[in-house]
Amino acid sequence: MIRSALLAAGMACILIGGSAQAAGKTLKMATLDMEEGAGTLFVTPEGRSLLIDTGSPHRSQQPWGLDGASTGADRIVAAAKSLGVHKIDYVIITHYHGGHVGGVIDLLARMPVGTFVDHGPNREIPDLNLTPETPANHQARSTAENYRRYLEAIKGHRHVVVKPGDVLHIGSLIDTIVAADGRVLAKPLPGAGKPGALCDTPPLAADGGIENAESVSSILSFGKVRIAALGDLSWNREHDLVCPIDKVGHVNVLLVTQHGTELSTNPASIAALRPDIAVMANSGVYGAVPAVVNTISASRGLQGFWKMHASKAHGELDGDPNFIANLQSAPDLGDTIRLDITRDGQITARNTRNGFSKTYRVK
Repeated sequence: MIRSALLAAGMACILIGGSAQAAGKTLKMATLDMEEGAGTLFVTPEGRSLLIDTGSPHRSQQPWGLDGASTGADRIVAAAKSLGVHKIDYVIITHYHGGHVGGVIDLLARMPVGTFVDHGPNREIPDLNLTPETPANHQARSTAENYRRYLEAIKGHRHVVVKPGDVLHIGSLIDTIVAADGRVLAKPLPGAGKPGALCDTPPLAADGGIENAESVSSILSFGKVRIAALGDLSWNREHDLVCPIDKVGHVNVLLVTQHGTELSTNPASIAALRPDIAVMANSGVYGAVPAVVNTISASRGLQGFWKMHASKAHGELDGDPNFIANLQSAPDLGDTIRLDITRDGQITARNTRNGFSKTYRVK
């Protein structure tokens, strides 16, 4: 009897200790240096993985990375291996511009992928009344070709087309789709629903291409932490998401939309999201424009603003270099910003260039 009681007590201690250890495990988030593209990798405590966007395709000229990288897939694979990932369970392609979908073929040649997620057909169609050399038409032709190659590459893989309101469960990471294919949520998420602020911001005529407005946009939840990854969602579509009613609400981490260009980061969106931490995947020559940097920096409650590159054009806005992964433009070593996130709201951000880190406690 005594021996049984002792065994039971010992097992209880093991279970309690095991539960506490499991609860302490973190979600890993690595925002990668894709130069003018995008790629962010998430790995859950269970080892499940999500990649949002795949960076640029292979380039024939010399590598743009001192690390030897010449495609987005090179840096994705390196990051995945460093996190113990040998298969990507889910890949979300936010839209079909080259810096987001371009690395798919190279990635599939290097690493298994389970499921591809996108918004459905390409909406950026070439205008037959314009010459191929017309800039907008040239981009549309490239985008259409990107989409064709993407569909060809993912044959035989599970393929999910999402719409606003759809939910993906990736281990303990929950992804709620808030915009896709030019549409946004019809009803607010739990905790949202208040009147939007700064909703009088005027619309923009430019969007950088129709596909930006079609972006698959996610609110990721891990425990009490919420992460906004909106792809290249356009200024006007951001407005639709938070005005006249805010359908999203406060987030703890914001992956800055569209690399920090003036085509996104509508002040109404930032007023609604009120991020605790912002991570901007800009390059040295693309993104991080003053209007965006200033809007995010002035956001109420912002605790940390991390950037992928120092800006060649606006170095006066860079701030503390410890918060910048790469101090020079390509070629560079492709350093990254990594976040370790606990379920109870502790977020540690680390710069792989110098090991500098800072821990935040969010509510």
